[in-house]
Amino acid sequence: MSRLAQIRSIVQEAKELAQEVGRDLGESVEEYNLALKEFESVQESIKLATVDELKEALAGLPKEEIYEPEIVEEGEVLSELPEPQILEVEEPKEGLFRAKFLGFLSALVVFAASVLGGAVLKNIDLTQLQSSNLRESLEGVFSFYSSLITGSPHAGAAIGSVVIIALSLLVGYLVYLFLASGAAKSNLEIAKGMLNNVKEWSEEQRSFIEKLKNLTSYLHQSLQNMRGAKVFGEEFAARVKRARFFEGDEIEQMSDMARGEIEHAHKLLQTLASVAALKLYAKDWELSEHVKEQLEETGRFVEELKAQIYG
Repeated sequence: MSRLAQIRSIVQEAKELAQEVGRDLGESVEEYNLALKEFESVQESIKLATVDELKEALAGLPKEEIYEPEIVEEGEVLSELPEPQILEVEEPKEGLFRAKFLGFLSALVVFAASVLGGAVLKNIDLTQLQSSNLRESLEGVFSFYSSLITGSPHAGAAIGSVVIIALSLLVGYLVYLFLASGAAKSNLEIAKGMLNNVKEWSEEQRSFIEKLKNLTSYLHQSLQNMRGAKVFGEEFAARVKRARFFEGDEIEQMSDMARGEIEHAHKLLQTLASVAALKLYAKDWELSEHVKEQLEETGRFVEELKAQIYG
């Protein structure tokens, strides 16, 4: 396989790898951003609706102290990620322009030297050349070379012109090949280094993608628990209102069932108020232990209520 073919093969492999990882990265970022938006939306809904419903339902009853959750700043608060850019991979072409330019210049130099050499040997006064007699002078030079090639003093200019032009092009092409070969060797090493860089970048991105997927999955699970807590909050707000309507506002005179529902409503108020104010602190795309404890506590409480209601 030629060096040029090797370079193109390496570049193609690097491009496909970068595109594949870039595609996976884009999908992971999009899923994460959607989950984060949804999380914040549910938080806002709990804060503006469910918490107020519970407070209204429990208004005037003996209050249980609502503690403010401890803010532990571990890392940075999660935020949306911009759309990732796919790593650009371009075929290295260093030195190729120089090879083409010098090859072309060499062809011109050989052509000019041949014309000038022929003019000298033909005894043409170069200082007297003008546009009016340039064509005639060139034909004389080319005829001179034709005579040398054919051995006939009456040879026309065609053979000489073809030979000089062909010789000039051949020299230019050989110069180009020589320089292009050196450039190809250098570009092959550049291409190999580029592929290694793409592989390193891909490994880093795949590690990041894995972390992002785990975080997204955790957010989805937490969202399920938060929605469950919200549903129970709305339900127990209604239960407390119903109990107070039929049994009055004196807790001592209420049934055990009504007092139990009020107790659950207080716990739900505390849980939902804490969740609504929760900041998603994370370090290296791993939620802080404080945040996890709060979210998992919400999940345990929801499961506890489910077990009590549905058995």
